[in-house]
Amino acid sequence: MTEEHFWLIIQKSFDACSGKTDEQAGTLAKELRKLLPDEIAAFAHHVGVYHRQAYSWELWGAAYLINGGCSDDGFADFRSWLISRGKDWYQQALINPDSLADYPGLEFRSASFEEFAYVASQVHEKLAGDLPESCLSLDPDEPVGTAWPEDDEKIFRTRWPKLFAQFPIAEKGAAPAPWFKRIISLVFPGNRDRPDRR
Repeated sequence: MTEEHFWLIIQKSFDACSGKTDEQAGTLAKELRKLLPDEIAAFAHHVGVYHRQAYSWELWGAAYLINGGCSDDGFADFRSWLISRGKDWYQQALINPDSLADYPGLEFRSASFEEFAYVASQVHEKLAGDLPESCLSLDPDEPVGTAWPEDDEKIFRTRWPKLFAQFPIAEKGAAPAPWFKRIISLVFPGNRDRPDRR
């Protein structure tokens, strides 16, 4: 499957439901059921590739602002949402994550699409069993770019000015207070240092 074919399928699924995430999983499944199992596997492979390409601190910061915090799983769901928006928005966001502030109808905690990641595997399973392992991939150990401290409002205002203007941390309370982090570290001593975004 070419990249062009992949993005065409995404766009068709988007157009069929005007981009509503509660419906797009169904419209995407409908498009995938038109394909052969090998093509569905190729589609799933492309999804993994685009997930990895979007694994950056810059995009994670954008997701953090839009969704009022962002765990590991939450960032995966955000990247699924971003891919589901289509080629133009995806590529633009890779270059400048702050451009997502211009996405039509973007609302607080709206940039998430967990179901998207499972559509190809569910369709393939019904037609030919589990996806080949070669289609499945893990994120790198660390995102690309420079990490950010979640309690530093100035960093967010500087690196994502347009998104911060729409979804300011101070008003939304996205970053947990230090005392809350301390409690989490005591209750769950095995947790990493970034409990609310990892």
